[in-house]
Amino acid sequence: MSETIETPTLESPPRRLVRVSKGRWVGGVSAGLGRYFDVNPLIYRIAFAALALAGGTGILLYIAAWLVMPAEDRDESVAVETLRTHRDRPWLLLGVGLLGLASVLALSEADFWPGSGNIWFAAVLAGAALVWWNLARRDEHRDEHAAAYAVGEQPPVAAPRPRRPSATLPVFGALLAAAGVLGLLAVLDVYEADVPVALAVGVAVVGLAIAVGAQTGRRVGGLIVLGLVLLAAFGAAASSPVSFNSGIGERVERPLAASELERSYELGIGDFTVDLANVELPPGRTEVDVKLGIGEVVVTVPRDAAIDVDARSGIGEVDVLGETEDGTGAQERILLSGATADAPRLVLDADVAIGRVEVRRG
Repeated sequence: MSETIETPTLESPPRRLVRVSKGRWVGGVSAGLGRYFDVNPLIYRIAFAALALAGGTGILLYIAAWLVMPAEDRDESVAVETLRTHRDRPWLLLGVGLLGLASVLALSEADFWPGSGNIWFAAVLAGAALVWWNLARRDEHRDEHAAAYAVGEQPPVAAPRPRRPSATLPVFGALLAAAGVLGLLAVLDVYEADVPVALAVGVAVVGLAIAVGAQTGRRVGGLIVLGLVLLAAFGAAASSPVSFNSGIGERVERPLAASELERSYELGIGDFTVDLANVELPPGRTEVDVKLGIGEVVVTVPRDAAIDVDARSGIGEVDVLGETEDGTGAQERILLSGATADAPRLVLDADVAIGRVEVRRG
C-alpha cells in the first residue's frame, strides 16, 4: 500500500496596485501601474504627458491616481487616510473638494501650452499648497499635544519666542520704489516698461524673497499673499489682447473719411468709443480691429455697409446688434448684407479681455 504525499502549493501573494519607490520619476504612479499590469511604465508616462499637453486633464488624472494609490510601504492611500483622520471635520473635506473643483474649472479655461489659463491654474495650485501646508502644521501640533495627554504627561508649555522679523515690508518697499522709477521714466519719455514683463519680474522677485526669507528665518506670510496677487495681475495682463501701455481713460475715435480710417484701434483700460458711422467705406473689403484690455468698448458701424463682425470678451458681455452673450469666453459672430448688392464690406474684429463689447448700427 503506497501513500501519496501532497505537497502544498505556495500561492503567490495577491498583487497590489501601489505607488512604487524604485524606478519612479515623480510620484511612482506610472511605475506602479506598469508593474501591476506588466506594461512598460513609459507607456503611462507618455499618456499622462499627452493628456496634460492636450488640455491639462493628464495632471488631474495623475493627482487623482496619486491620492487613491497607496505607497508601497503603506496599507492605506492618502485619500483614505485623510478621510479617516478628518471625518470629524467635514469643513476640511469641503475645502479640498472646492479646491479640486477650482482646479477643474481652471483647466477648462486653460489653453496649454502656452496660454494665460495656466497662470490661473498655477495660482490655484499655489493656494491649495499653502492651505494644505498650514493644515498639516496645525495637525502636527495637535497630535503632539494628544500624545502627551495619552501618556499622562502635561504637554510642554512653549516659552514665548521673540517675534521673527518680517521680509514683507522691505520687499514691498523695494517693489514700490521700482514701480515709481519706472513710472517716472515713462512720464519723462525715457523708457516705458511692458506691464506683463514688469509683473513677471515682480513675481520672480517675490518668489526669490520667499525662498531667502524661509532660509534666513524671516516671516514670509505677507510675501505669499503679495506673490499670488502679482501672479493674478500677470495673468490678467498676459490674457489682455492689448498692452496696458496703450493708454488709460476715456477715448473716442471718430474718423470722418476713409483716408482717416486706421487698421487697428487700441486702449489699455477705460471706456472706448469707435464711431465709424460717418465713414464712406471704399469698394470691396475693409478690415478694422478694435482691442481693449479692461473696460467697455462701443463700435458704431455704417448703416448701409455689409458687415462681418467677430466680437469677443474674455470675461464679460458681448452685444452685437442686439444679439448678446455673457460669461467667460463670450463671443458673437454676425454676417449681414448691405443695402445694395455691391455695398462695401466692413470686417470688424472687436476684442476685450475683461469688460463689455457692443456693436451697433449708425
